[in-house]
Amino acid sequence: MDAQPRLPLAMPPVAMPGRTEFEVSTPCAIPFDGDDWIFSVDWEGSRCLLAAQVDGSITLAGETAALDARFPEIVAAGPLRGNAAAVLDGSICLLDTQGRPDLHALFDRVAGGSTGSMSAVYLATDLLHLNGESVALRPLRHRLAMLREVIPGESRIQLPDHVTGHGRALAAAATQQGLSAVIARREEAPYRAGMASPERLRIALSERRDVVVVGWSSSANPVRVILADFADGRLGLLGWAALESGPAVRWLAGAVEASSDPPVDTAAAGSGVTWVRPRLVATVEPPRARPRRLSVEMAEFALVALRDDVSPKWCVRRRPIDPPRASAQQPLRPFSPTVLSALPIDGAA
Repeated sequence: MDAQPRLPLAMPPVAMPGRTEFEVSTPCAIPFDGDDWIFSVDWEGSRCLLAAQVDGSITLAGETAALDARFPEIVAAGPLRGNAAAVLDGSICLLDTQGRPDLHALFDRVAGGSTGSMSAVYLATDLLHLNGESVALRPLRHRLAMLREVIPGESRIQLPDHVTGHGRALAAAATQQGLSAVIARREEAPYRAGMASPERLRIALSERRDVVVVGWSSSANPVRVILADFADGRLGLLGWAALESGPAVRWLAGAVEASSDPPVDTAAAGSGVTWVRPRLVATVEPPRARPRRLSVEMAEFALVALRDDVSPKWCVRRRPIDPPRASAQQPLRPFSPTVLSALPIDGAA
């Protein structure tokens, strides 16, 4: 008779998916309440899957490339609690002194600029695999409960807080803090990789948006990046944004690939533009001052960040859907996200 294997059995290493496909948010028109919905801040940063092994080693798979070399402090943050082998979904963020994500500071770091004393953290928002088992099809509330059990204490890997039911209160408080959006997820929803889920809604609180970089003009002072987005399956010119930082200009020059076949109709952009393959994304917002126009089609935007960690395919003009008809009956509890510095929005109503 064969001897029984001794326990505990060694867990096989967690394998990162061959191609990283995230669940994507569907835009929603206005904030809403709903007792079966979980609401959280949209943590702007480098979204990635974090794979942790039982030996404490960590790898980071971004949407377009591995991020291990870019964020070594997150790679060194293991192990998870209980030496769990797991794959987490979340974002690497730089947080300001108020605990708010600072996407501009994150880009400055990537481009080689200075971010002062700001710390990078991994804010985990979902759990996809745990100890050799896929949990992606389990309800979100179950995944979050399991996620809570594996997040270590006093670590750069953290679990931000959320509220249940009261999306309008969270949206009002987040607006006061200058945050760009909140995310609503249905408690019973599975994780839908690679698609815009109707049970994961993004409620914009500002006019910030992601667009595709299709060209740049170094003849202008300052340098301008030419922007486009997808409408009806085709890229169309949208506008331009100034890029004033020297490190950012050098980073842009090394990150883009010139193209002899412009991806858009070039007439509105004028002369002196170097057209590039549409692989880079820009996060932009309307400028505070009166915007200038190069033409009827080309509006000015304020550049927040250039991104090589976001797929351009999601830069699509989509009409926000109406919120679900729901209401919140349970009492509103104070909300204080679990980040390095608590976001002071307790008692918002």
